[in-house]
Amino acid sequence: MSVSSIENVIAQCLSMQEDEITVLESIYPLLLNIHSNPDDKPGQLLTLTIPITLATPHKVQLDTSAGPSASLEISHLPPLILRVLLPNTYPLQDGPRPINLRAPLPSGEKFGSWLPKTKLRSIQDKLVEMWEEEKELNGEGIGILWRWWEWVGSGEFLNDLGMFNGSSLELSVPPMTTPSTFHTMLKSYNASQIHTDFEQTAFSCSICLENRKGKSCVQMPGCGCVFCTPCLSSCWSLAITEGSLENVSCPSVSCTKQRALRERGEAMDNDITSDLIESVVGKSLRERWEDVKEKRKAEIDPSYTICPRPSCQAAVPPPELPVAITFDPKFTSKVIHRWARHRTCPKCSYSFCLYCNATWHGPHTPCAFPQTSLIVSEYLSYPEGSEGRLKMEMKKGKANLERMVAKYFEDEANKNWLESKTRPCSGCGVRVEKSHGCNHMTCGRCNAHFCYRCGDPIKPTDPYKHFNTPGRSCYQKLFDQEEIDRFEREAAGGAVGGGGGGGGDDDWREFRGIWEW
Repeated sequence: MSVSSIENVIAQCLSMQEDEITVLESIYPLLLNIHSNPDDKPGQLLTLTIPITLATPHKVQLDTSAGPSASLEISHLPPLILRVLLPNTYPLQDGPRPINLRAPLPSGEKFGSWLPKTKLRSIQDKLVEMWEEEKELNGEGIGILWRWWEWVGSGEFLNDLGMFNGSSLELSVPPMTTPSTFHTMLKSYNASQIHTDFEQTAFSCSICLENRKGKSCVQMPGCGCVFCTPCLSSCWSLAITEGSLENVSCPSVSCTKQRALRERGEAMDNDITSDLIESVVGKSLRERWEDVKEKRKAEIDPSYTICPRPSCQAAVPPPELPVAITFDPKFTSKVIHRWARHRTCPKCSYSFCLYCNATWHGPHTPCAFPQTSLIVSEYLSYPEGSEGRLKMEMKKGKANLERMVAKYFEDEANKNWLESKTRPCSGCGVRVEKSHGCNHMTCGRCNAHFCYRCGDPIKPTDPYKHFNTPGRSCYQKLFDQEEIDRFEREAAGGAVGGGGGGGGDDDWREFRGIWEW
């Protein structure tokens, strides 16, 4: 071949190289680097940073010396970095020469590779074979860099190297790296790439119907619906301000319909996290959302209560204490469940008594009157218009003292009514009022069985033994005399047995047989 022919071939090759590099740079502007050539050596030296994106998410199984470890599902793998020399006669006569191929760990460390050296050498050999196959097929060489990029970037090389076991991709844990660390590296890199892809993709907001880039949008966890941040912020801010927690969720029409078809208790069962809410509506509304959510628990769950401190008002869960059950007469419910009154606010750490709302006074100290009762008692002990009252009114304020007196009398009336009309459950301590019927009570809150007359617990398996034990105050008192008299009046008036029918006497005899027994 003459010198002029060689020069023509080189000129044509350089033009084809420039076209191929221009195309790659336009598609991957930050992933291709052309190295300078100060010594004017023949050829061009390039570095290709090829990220790997799988067509569908695949499970990755990490192989260690101890055997397979935990798997994870990913769609992005760390890039391969290929340094390649393009001869002056590429692509018509000579192929590109892979100089170096690396698979650095996504942690940014200079040492370590997520692919072993044997796999990297196999990839380099395959790259050379691909150009030779194209030259043999077409009679002359053609540009191969784009095909290289597609073969590596799509993850096709993983299948050609036999790294798939069924649908799972098998990767070996690099030396000097623990399986958990490698697992975290791959998972973090995959999550960051998914986030980057989302930010660079345009989405249509179904609220304002405008197209926005993902960096200005929010994707709902679970359903995957996407909304622009301003629209979702307005929607959630209004819902949190109004206390409609069920509306702090995906506002799409389809998801709203699905929530409407669920039970009320399932309506709030979503994947919305505190971090997501704060990123959309800010810290203050996120805190209000958490407060309202906790208070909603207290409204739904009767075992919750509200912190008595006016500056807190957080929902307080019941203590995690085992329920002690015993029928030994030496131990009553007042002893067994003393600690059940103790509550500690998870927000302000205030420790208080469930019954009196005062600072926790211990399991062996009964609830005392509020501290204001001492002030009220002293104030009422002075005659109206006396010097003692005037001094207290000047010190504490007459209006304040009058409010304290009114509250004191209200509390006293409530206490007297509770003591005379109700009985505490032996299991949970909730006050129970009996309207009619026998003295064998079953708590609607904790299902404990107890006697309404004395308050002692009753064995559910043998409830009437309590009323049939001589020496007890409740002996043969399953029904109080007032209840028997009432039933006799109703029986005499025809109320029993269905309006004076023939079954009234039989019902009455059966009833008397129960309470006499």
